Amino acid sequence: MTGGSVPSAFQALFFLLGLVFGSFGTVLVERLPAGQSIGGRSRCAHCKKKLRFWELIPAASYLFLIGRCRHCQSPIGWQSLFLELGSAGLFLFALLLHSSSPVGALILALIFWLLLLVTVIDAQTKTIPDLLDIPLFLLCLLHAFLFGPLTVSGLLLGGAFFGAQWALSRGRWVGSGDVFLAVALGIFLGTWQRMLLCLIIAYIVGALIVSILLTAGKVKRGSLIAFGPFLILGALLVFLFGDALALAFL
Repeated sequence: MTGGSVPSAFQALFFLLGLVFGSFGTVLVERLPAGQSIGGRSRCAHCKKKLRFWELIPAASYLFLIGRCRHCQSPIGWQSLFLELGSAGLFLFALLLHSSSPVGALILALIFWLLLLVTVIDAQTKTIPDLLDIPLFLLCLLHAFLFGPLTVSGLLLGGAFFGAQWALSRGRWVGSGDVFLAVALGIFLGTWQRMLLCLIIAYIVGALIVSILLTAGKVKRGSLIAFGPFLILGALLVFLFGDALALAFL
């Protein structure tokens, strides 16, 4: 990772790219869990009217329509605006981290974008689509190859840890999507030490959040909890602050 000043033209380009990918992300979040095709025109979720091109401009259309469908006046979910602006912010953040390498910044931005989509889908449906896991793994592998460290120990730890749980429970404890996600994050982080730290953080944060939800009565004991968001949070914290966190935990 490299930091430094970034030309404003690159910042504007990455911000716009982030909006576009965020808009596409809303389609993936809605259609992949439902098993629907990702092709075809977008429609209003309520009246099913096809949306015109000017109703699909990322962020701007939501604000212009004041968050409501032009046809039936039903409210448009805030999730679309969150994904568009969130993706734009992640693209900019990736550019700042890889300011001297636009290619590296784009690869990292796409990794961040896919992790955002996985987080949202897993939190909502408790599933992680293979259509996201596969490109995520390939991008993480490419990032590790170009910028290091390219090792398989993190991949082996992540895959073995979740693969064993999946095999022992026959998919009841964790799903195959969690296994593939751990493999992708393992190659992204590199070493087994960094992947171990990711797991420690994920389980600590997960335990705290679940305890709060149990106390508040939001979930019941034995309820299925999406672990992907906690694993992704742990991986990002290790990726950004690995050395400092290693001193604190290990």
